[in-house]
Amino acid sequence: MSARLFRTLAAVGLVACAAMATATVADPFGRDALRSVVGACAVSKTALGLSFPCSDVVLDRPGADGYAVIRSPGFRSEYLLSPLIAVDGIESPALQADAATGLWQAAWNMRGDVVAALGHDQPRTGLALAVNASGTRTQDHFHIHLDCLRTSVGRILAEKGASITERWSSFATPLRGERYWARAIASPDLAGINVVKLLADAPPAAEYPMADATLAVVGAKLADGRDGFYLLANWRNSSAERLLDHRCRAR
Repeated sequence: MSARLFRTLAAVGLVACAAMATATVADPFGRDALRSVVGACAVSKTALGLSFPCSDVVLDRPGADGYAVIRSPGFRSEYLLSPLIAVDGIESPALQADAATGLWQAAWNMRGDVVAALGHDQPRTGLALAVNASGTRTQDHFHIHLDCLRTSVGRILAEKGASITERWSSFATPLRGERYWARAIASPDLAGINVVKLLADAPPAAEYPMADATLAVVGAKLADGRDGFYLLANWRNSSAERLLDHRCRAR
């Protein structure tokens, strides 16, 4: 390893470690820690061709935003996906642009990383993406969580999912004490689907600030047997991440 390469790696690592440490303390900079980590990973990828300290970095391409994949430091199997561009949260208009569409398929593709971390297969119905509202997120750089779905939530969706159609409607059964609106996506993957744009078209979106929205995208078997997804959203400034099980317990 050349001295220059060593110095560059050391500098990137120090930036990332400092940012991660900052996220654990209550100070004014804690909510920008993820942005610092993503920036460090982008520098590493651009300068050295390495994704370190992220798991993967895909640089910006014509018409598509680049992104970083990060293994959550606090949980066994959770992975995060964040765009390389500065985007505060789900309320950002940039997330409804065509260039941001690919972020969702890239996030769903992280399920291979989750399965590897678990050491066993996980069906699509046992996985979900989640984005928290501004009042419950800990970082002000947009990120999508992927991890196991809580079994209790999956059980309700399996029993009541036939009522979810491709039009937004109020879901009758609370999920972990919260009411959600729901709609189905009849597609085996999220290629070409801008989930935030679909969220912005939901009836309640016109009545509440987008920053108050929280969203989960749950892998599903639809009523007709096809692979698909359930979108679950509310505008209560709450946390869809509560629908995930970061310990991936079977119960």
